[in-house]
Amino acid sequence: MSSDLSAVLVPVAFIPHGHCYLWKPNLVTLHLTSDALTALSYYSIPLTLFYFVRQRVDLPYPGIFLLFGAFIISCGTTHLISIWTLWHPDYWLSGWIKLITAVVSFYTAIELVPLVPQALALKSPTQLEAANLKLQQEIIERQKVEVALRQSKQRYRAIIEDQTELIARFQTDGTITFVNKAYCRYFEKSLEEVIYHSYQPVILPEDQEKINQCLQSISLKYPVGMVEHRVIVENEVRWMQWINRGIFNDAGEIVEYQSVGRDISERKQAEKLKQQETLLKEIHHRVKNNLQVVCSLLRLQSRFVQDPVIKAKFIESQNRVKSMALIHEKLYQSDDFRCIKLDEYIPDLTKNLMRTYQITSSHIQMNIDIDQNIFLDLDTLTPCGLIICELMSNSLKYAFKPNRSGMIWIQAKLDPDKNLTLIIGDNGKGLPADIDFNNIQSLGLQVVKDLTDQLKGNLTINREAGTQFEIQLNSIKID
Repeated sequence: MSSDLSAVLVPVAFIPHGHCYLWKPNLVTLHLTSDALTALSYYSIPLTLFYFVRQRVDLPYPGIFLLFGAFIISCGTTHLISIWTLWHPDYWLSGWIKLITAVVSFYTAIELVPLVPQALALKSPTQLEAANLKLQQEIIERQKVEVALRQSKQRYRAIIEDQTELIARFQTDGTITFVNKAYCRYFEKSLEEVIYHSYQPVILPEDQEKINQCLQSISLKYPVGMVEHRVIVENEVRWMQWINRGIFNDAGEIVEYQSVGRDISERKQAEKLKQQETLLKEIHHRVKNNLQVVCSLLRLQSRFVQDPVIKAKFIESQNRVKSMALIHEKLYQSDDFRCIKLDEYIPDLTKNLMRTYQITSSHIQMNIDIDQNIFLDLDTLTPCGLIICELMSNSLKYAFKPNRSGMIWIQAKLDPDKNLTLIIGDNGKGLPADIDFNNIQSLGLQVVKDLTDQLKGNLTINREAGTQFEIQLNSIKID
């Protein structure tokens, strides 16, 4: 055993520390009590620290607490040694324990220095409380935003679902990501059959290229495109209009399309009625112009005819053509190309005839009595107009003696069974007695008879007090 170790374990030549106090009981008791209480406190504090560190797993810098505990224990041990050396002069042991305490204290001090700035950077209780309060407020605000967002989504979806338009979103590969109920109802599909599927309605092949061109034309500069195409729904061809909008990512690439569609079949049908009406209007206009050209040619040709009989034939032909031209003119001017109002056509027809034969109202009085709201189509009005033209022309030419006044009347009556009675008469000198209606030589009367037969009508002639033709047309088409 070395001398140093022997000196520590076997104290020699040292006297107990109590001799320094002259073994005065009060003084020894004072130091004994002070060191004992201090040692007891030093040992209890580390126990509390160890317990605290063990319970607080989230405690920052737990190592420094353990160092403090070791430092305090070693300090407490020095006080116990002080009590021991009152009676036992083990000063080497006391010195080594103090050295250990010094090393632990020094190491603790070194470790504590860099921790001070970090500890100062930690939030104080007041700051933590303020931060917690702010965090709680942010949480409350976020909850409010989430509630508002959820309500907004619900309102947005309710609005979308209530729309009559068809709404859909689909990816560039055709995968549908959203449709509203109107879309499902229109194509008679369930959500499960459509969402996340590449469902496409049955599109007419000739319209598919238009859809492809529309989608390909969408870009950042032109994000919206419109296309109209036909689809087959319930074995019926329908027209649809889609407004497609591109959805872009940050790189400007299309990631999705949003489409809003609606059925435009009625509009397309209306446009096709409109086109037909425009075409019919143009046809009537051209026919009227062509008939007027024929009239002009007949008038020009008649100027080179000297024979009054032949010249009269030209005039009669002009009147027939004018009666037909007037029908097409009325149809061209009308909003309804299917029929003409009879009480608007006959007065104009009679005025043309009066001008043709240079008859004034002071000489021949016209009495026109036409039931209102009689509308005749082209197939019925054309022969009726020619009949009126022939019979009125005959009255103007033959019924009245020169410089003698007279009356011509035209009546049209419609009964509830849609039977039309057409009467054309005059109070002139009447027809010659030798006229045989079974063998008519007059072209005009032959035209009247043939047109009456064409209309499946009955012709009756009354020769009392002039001449009156009554034509009964049964169950004619009245619009």
